[in-house]
Amino acid sequence: MDEVSSLTVRLLGGSPARHGDGEIALGPAQRQAVFATLALRAGQLVSRKEIIDAVWGERPPDSATGIVYTYVSALRRALEPVGEPLVATRAGYSLDLPKQQIDVHVFEAELERARAHRLAGAHRRELESLRSALGQWRGSALNGIPGPFAESQRARLNELRMSALERQAEVALHLGGYRELVGELAVLVERHPLREGLHRMLITALFRSGRQAEALAAFDRARETIIEQSGLEPGPELLALRQRVLDDDPALHHQDQPERHRPTQALPERPSTFVGREFELGRIRRHLSALLDEGRGGTVWLDGEAGSGKSAFLAEALATARSRTRWVEADELTGAVPLSLIADCLGGEALNDLGKTVTELCEDGPRVLVFEDLHWADEESLLAWQRLHRFTAHLPLLLIGSARPLPRRRTLDVLRSRLDGEVVSLPPFDGPAVAALAEETLARDPGEDFLGFAAEYTAGNAGYLCELFAEFADGREPATSPHSRLAAVVEDHLATLSVPCKRTLNSAALLGSSFTVADLTGVTGRELRALIGAVEEALAARVLEAEGERLRFRVPLVRSVFAANTPPAIRAVLHQEIAATMAGSGAPADRVAEQLLQVGDELTARWIPQWLLDNIRVLSTGPAVELLHLLSHQRNLTEEQHQSLAGELAALLLPESGTAASWTATRALGPAQPWCAPLHALARVRNPTGPRTS
Repeated sequence: MDEVSSLTVRLLGGSPARHGDGEIALGPAQRQAVFATLALRAGQLVSRKEIIDAVWGERPPDSATGIVYTYVSALRRALEPVGEPLVATRAGYSLDLPKQQIDVHVFEAELERARAHRLAGAHRRELESLRSALGQWRGSALNGIPGPFAESQRARLNELRMSALERQAEVALHLGGYRELVGELAVLVERHPLREGLHRMLITALFRSGRQAEALAAFDRARETIIEQSGLEPGPELLALRQRVLDDDPALHHQDQPERHRPTQALPERPSTFVGREFELGRIRRHLSALLDEGRGGTVWLDGEAGSGKSAFLAEALATARSRTRWVEADELTGAVPLSLIADCLGGEALNDLGKTVTELCEDGPRVLVFEDLHWADEESLLAWQRLHRFTAHLPLLLIGSARPLPRRRTLDVLRSRLDGEVVSLPPFDGPAVAALAEETLARDPGEDFLGFAAEYTAGNAGYLCELFAEFADGREPATSPHSRLAAVVEDHLATLSVPCKRTLNSAALLGSSFTVADLTGVTGRELRALIGAVEEALAARVLEAEGERLRFRVPLVRSVFAANTPPAIRAVLHQEIAATMAGSGAPADRVAEQLLQVGDELTARWIPQWLLDNIRVLSTGPAVELLHLLSHQRNLTEEQHQSLAGELAALLLPESGTAASWTATRALGPAQPWCAPLHALARVRNPTGPRTS
């Protein structure tokens, strides 16, 4: 037997490398990280720089190249019993091993087979492939393997596993295996309590097993858990399922279905609330009128950032043509299978003769084909979509594609640039649209101040506004903690950003409303060349935008979410360290104060009182008063500092002229002990109604 054929690689649990029935000792964790990087890209040449980036990220040790050489040499010695699968060249290294001997690649190949069976309508074969894929897992993915590459791959593989588990349960439920599923789903919902799809399938399985009371009890547990862990009610699908169980809905009972592929027909419901974007709606509806009234085809490309409301917009625009519309949506899983979108939309026969299929479809009358989220589509589906675009010249066919600006793909950019159809970009909601949305969705008037805050905080993003209004309706402050629903929406929209980019943005979020690249190098401790890639990625994703030489987060909410990724105690320390760095480099006093004010009552750094005394004359009145107020809580002040700070506060609160700024600060800030209270009280006695404006 070929020695190499006896080598198996297990990255989904178990020892990473095995020879027959025995383990191969690969050494310490970072050496295993090198091996895992090569195994995940088996058969490809991986450069030394790519290995260094995979293991250490943006902060490799000075001797990283030498360490990689040492690790590879040690790995080659460890693998000697199975021949020489690890090949070294001047350009890099490769693990020359068939992918069927590496569990990750077998897992992904079986997922592709499952997807192909689904497209063909062969559900039993799909279930077999899903079970085979999930059978590759023996534990945690890349367990104990460090490095940013392993971290990102671990997250990707775990999400693929969860999607496969959900799909496996869905297919088994479809095929009538609901009784056997109950126990399995009960375990899954306990492990993953916030995945509402699992709860829905458990409730359905119990209902179909004749256990209606238990199905309702499962809903009650699901609702209680979701509210407890997220603070929000379950989604509308889960709530609707409860009512269907109560009504003993006949359609919820199991019904045998033939094993054949049928194109996707599920269209999003027309939104119950829709405001604004009349100009953009008019552009789509003109194409729709030309199609339905004159039989004239056309193509529309819809651009919109994540959360901009592309699906709701199209559902509203096409509401009068639902019976003539087919609608499919790409995702990360569909992107792994060639032509999957085309088969989903037009059926498996379209894979053999696209022209014939679409021509026969249009013989029954005008048709609308909607392809959402083309940024996830596979290359073959994009090429077929381009062919469909050509058919619109002589068929009664309106072709619509939508995409986000990220992830950027050259194929998609080229496809968009070559279209002679119409490009529609969804703008953010302006002030009147925000007010109209609030009027439609909120039971009470939030007031102009809140509406102004909402518009600025979300930068008019429709999805963020809806979540923000939901929190307002529940009487809660906007929450950006990592566990809030609003933060989860933002995180989902930014999931395509690289790990180095996200880490850079976590640091940038602490720098205030705007910052320079020099500020960023200071807070991260990284050199400019190590930051350029992350900053460029954030600019391309429109997370950041440039204002001259300064950068800022385009959406303040996004900045808040990134800042919240740093625990509060660490955040307080970092803000004070950033302020110290800024003060030492001669930054404007108001920018230093901006950092300090974000710390709140945790101001403890000993340098702050003296810095404030030195800069009190150049600080704006509001920040100066608030900092003096916060410092009054410090217990480590000297008597001299107490007296000096109290004197400065008196000068600000009790100026002879009684300026508007000082009076406003006095009224806005509550008294603090030990020396703020009497000064606040005296200021109010002397000037109770505000400053004179004469």
